[in-house]
Amino acid sequence: MIKYGLIMVLSVFMLGCGSFPSTTGMDRERIIDLADRYYEDSKWTQASFLYTELMFRYPGDMETDYFLYRSGMTDRKQNLWADAEFYFYRVVNEFPRGAWADDAQFALAETMWMQRRDYRRDQTQVIRAREEIVRFLENYPASLLIDQADGLFIEVNDHLALRSLSIGKFYVHRHDTDAALLYLRDAMDNYGETSCRGAVLIAMGDLYRSIDNSYSAKTYYTRALETCELTPDEEEEALRRLQDLQ
Repeated sequence: MIKYGLIMVLSVFMLGCGSFPSTTGMDRERIIDLADRYYEDSKWTQASFLYTELMFRYPGDMETDYFLYRSGMTDRKQNLWADAEFYFYRVVNEFPRGAWADDAQFALAETMWMQRRDYRRDQTQVIRAREEIVRFLENYPASLLIDQADGLFIEVNDHLALRSLSIGKFYVHRHDTDAALLYLRDAMDNYGETSCRGAVLIAMGDLYRSIDNSYSAKTYYTRALETCELTPDEEEEALRRLQDLQ
């Protein structure tokens, strides 16, 4: 009871200080307009307060999916990741045919991608982002966001391919052939045409060279040189190693 009373006192104090807008005497349309204006002015806390009030004041409103979507976006702007995901999931699951379903599905994937970490560390959020962007591409092929979704899919795939490449090269240097092949194959086969494809092919060549399979090593170095846009360093590396095998 003490904790609840303290929360109520703080809420009244904040409202009295003008941190949050007063909606006394305002009808639905005016509250929506005010919430949208706060949102457009990047006043995320105030906008979130108003969209939440709309959902409580008008349960079952025809624009509930919009209120939920905007609530998710305001939380995301404040780095409240779990809250943002909660709202986006509600839109997708409760209003799958609504006007904001594709926006929420894309925002869900984008929010997870925004939480990515260096590819040498835990990639749970990136993997979740990939799952959600695949779901978007499958469920909303006619969405106006499709080009952005394709771009995000490429970025996510690049990131995961780099992770597999990094781990694969680690195992190449440790002479663990099976593990190296597993990760390099993952980088090469599961993420489409990534920006690191040339580096993956060179690493495959290095792997086969390490086990004295010169024919396969030459094949991968040649593929990297003939089919990929390599950096100057990568091109020099592939040429030098190819010449060493002549």
